[in-house]
Amino acid sequence: MARLASVCYLTGGLVGFLTAWLVPAWDERAAALVVSTVALLAGVAIALFGARLSVRAFYLAIFPTLGLLAVQMGMQRGHAEAVAAALLLPLVSMFLHAFYDHRSCLIADTAVLVLLVVAWVAWRALPVAIVGTLVCVNAVVASVTGWLVHTAAEAETDLLTGLPNRRGLNRVLRSALAGDADHRLVLVLLDAGPLRSPAARDGTAAEDGLLRTLAAGWSAEAGSGTVLARYGDTTFAVLVRGGVPAATATLERLRAVAGGAVPAGTARWEPGDDHATLVNRAESALSEARRAGGSATVHHEDTSGIAAGFEAALDAGEFSVAYQPIVAAADGRVTGAEALVRWSSRARGPIPPDEFIPDAERCGFIRTLDRWVLRTACRTAASWPAGVPSKITVNVSGRELDQPDYYDDVVAALAESGLAAERLVLEVTESTLDADSVAALEVLRRLRTLGIRIAIDDFGTGYSSLSRLHRLPADILKIDRSFVAALGAGEEDAPIVAAITGLARTLGLRTVAEGVEDQHQADVLRRYGCDEFQGWLYGRAGEPERIAAALAPGAGERLSGPSLRSPASSGPSRGRS
Repeated sequence: MARLASVCYLTGGLVGFLTAWLVPAWDERAAALVVSTVALLAGVAIALFGARLSVRAFYLAIFPTLGLLAVQMGMQRGHAEAVAAALLLPLVSMFLHAFYDHRSCLIADTAVLVLLVVAWVAWRALPVAIVGTLVCVNAVVASVTGWLVHTAAEAETDLLTGLPNRRGLNRVLRSALAGDADHRLVLVLLDAGPLRSPAARDGTAAEDGLLRTLAAGWSAEAGSGTVLARYGDTTFAVLVRGGVPAATATLERLRAVAGGAVPAGTARWEPGDDHATLVNRAESALSEARRAGGSATVHHEDTSGIAAGFEAALDAGEFSVAYQPIVAAADGRVTGAEALVRWSSRARGPIPPDEFIPDAERCGFIRTLDRWVLRTACRTAASWPAGVPSKITVNVSGRELDQPDYYDDVVAALAESGLAAERLVLEVTESTLDADSVAALEVLRRLRTLGIRIAIDDFGTGYSSLSRLHRLPADILKIDRSFVAALGAGEEDAPIVAAITGLARTLGLRTVAEGVEDQHQADVLRRYGCDEFQGWLYGRAGEPERIAAALAPGAGERLSGPSLRSPASSGPSRGRS
């Protein structure tokens, strides 16, 4: 949106600027030059800073743009140059229909039409033939742009390899599951990342060439009865009939073609599964295979019983959300909280997150749980005092960002709760986020355009952190608790913390230190420029009412550490814990 808006403004400003200089003896030249200069400066500003704007800001900018064009046409009435300004209106229609829904486009299209009629009837700035032509041209530009955008969104073929993409695979899966009566359908996910890494040294063209060659070889080896798709950036999917033995044989043939380490995860269709459940299981298996390394193969076990147990626990109200305060480093005042899921089983009592989260991930229940936590946290934060700036931080799995419906779920949670997008922070653990995943990064960028902020959790503990950071659309870095814990009573220097905070300042990011447990740690972190703290020194995870009370007017500018501590809480919070 920022790139296209910038091009439109620069084009309009250049046209106006050239027109003003080329038209001889024009009384309104100075005013036209001012308007054109404003458009040029706006184009440069949007090119530099537009990515930080919200979607609403771009939509509202349409109307000042129409105002600029109206001024140009009004000043040039009686001159043929008024047509030059009017000819820029199709740029507005193109931008609108590239990004906005039909209702928004209809409002702005009506504004364009009104402007043309006013220019014709009231100002006599445009001949009727020009007005009629522009109305038709705008309609064509709007229709074609909208159709192309819709077609691109619905495309089911990966342009690089010619294979079905994720959307195409999902359609095939739904069709296959509807007709698979013998339950012998197996989904295999393969990660070609280890093969691509050496080619990365030779540039993007070499990487793309490797993926095309690999896709062609695997397509020939898989045969006509097997569906091969490009599921992610380096992830391929194979849909095999014949059960696990047939899938294993196919997998070995594909590995022979690849000639290198290819981790893989498989999942067999179970009665009652939909395509999303099957994919979740295969993803969990692939994650285990990646952790094992080499050409490991992980077959996902039937975890339907575990998933059913989790579903029953959620329905019974055994899951809850606790809120750990986040405070400003400067004065200790509460600035928000992180939402952390808790499970108190009626049969087993409290169960630590480190025990139930891995099981939830393996059986695919984690997505249901994450969405429930998101909705709950948004509703809670929306009830906090509105006059005090605050935020709610919610964890999200890097794998979840690859799901095509995640963006819509976040938007729905905000709409349902009434929480402003600017008050939501989505926290992504660096080690689970594939910085090469086009789908995940695009979702993060789209969420940021709404005003949602992105935090990178456990920064510095993942792989290739510095080389990956420039590709991650982030606003906040969370300093991992392991670096904070290293600040013992006698430690005054913290070179890693200094490096992270310095890097964050250079990139324009805020920093939040996790696991702050004593005053000495807070003092050292504050000295190195850390912006916010989170840890037992300022409160353990507890009831949301305690956060609301700390945010209430008159509660005091600084949070007293013990006031939010909970003797009943135990264990530091980690990730979803």
